Amino acid sequence: MTFTTAVTFVLFATTLASSRGDAVEMVPVPDALILRGLELRRTGHPTEALRLFRRAHDSAPSPRTLGQMGLVETSLKMWSDADAHLAAALATPGDRWVRQNRAFLAEAQARARGHVGDLVVTGAPGVRLSVAGKEIGELPLRAPLRFAEGDLRLTAAGDGRKPVSIDVKIQGGMLNAVTVVLEPLDLDARPPPGLPPLSAVPDTHPVDRRRWIGGALAAAGAGALIWGVLWMQLDGRASCFSVTTRTACAAYDTRSAGVALTVGGGVLLLAGGALIYMGLRSPAPVSVSATAHSLRLEAHF
Repeated sequence: MTFTTAVTFVLFATTLASSRGDAVEMVPVPDALILRGLELRRTGHPTEALRLFRRAHDSAPSPRTLGQMGLVETSLKMWSDADAHLAAALATPGDRWVRQNRAFLAEAQARARGHVGDLVVTGAPGVRLSVAGKEIGELPLRAPLRFAEGDLRLTAAGDGRKPVSIDVKIQGGMLNAVTVVLEPLDLDARPPPGLPPLSAVPDTHPVDRRRWIGGALAAAGAGALIWGVLWMQLDGRASCFSVTTRTACAAYDTRSAGVALTVGGGVLLLAGGALIYMGLRSPAPVSVSATAHSLRLEAHF
């Protein structure tokens, strides 16, 4: 004989012995519901039996109705409800029905508790907790929460903070713990309407490259100027001398190139000096572009 069958038989016999009179109409309503529920359990309909036991408990709460609900919930593997109802029934050892069935109730409770775990939740005071949309408390909790083994999603919310959902795995017969950390809502704040995003705000301290470009131009201009002057000085001079004939082999013709280099160097030197000056005195943006045939200097004042 299995545990469930034995419990059903004993409870059915106990209920029949405690009922006096054969007429159904003489049996109180809660007792009639319990009798019908025991019959349904015996014939293999535990879900319908639990519905009748709940009706009996709503009509006249007692340790007997708690125990009957806990026993059928154990057979249905509703571990958390079974543990709570059986514990409440066993908390009244002076009840006659509990004394008569204490061994069966204690055995069923031990079986249910092996599939129920405690959950300790820590976090900031005032955080509200809920599971499957049902509020279960507010931190700090007075006692650990009890859940049937398995996976559940714990949702935490608080004023001025972003809600968070945490997946928790409950281990039966063990103490489980989780810490809730909520981030402030202002971390996700957006700029008010009309203000550009931070990435669109122009840099108030742009890098001024005018002095660097001006220095490079001035250096190149000075070099070209010096080179041009030297070539103008070499113009017309002999490139070689024959000792035997006492005559010059050829003469340098560098005047045109020297003039071009001198003028170009002077222009570059002036442009570089102007850029350096404006970089020191004015924040006006300046652009410089050069090609093989031209040099363009542009400034916006």
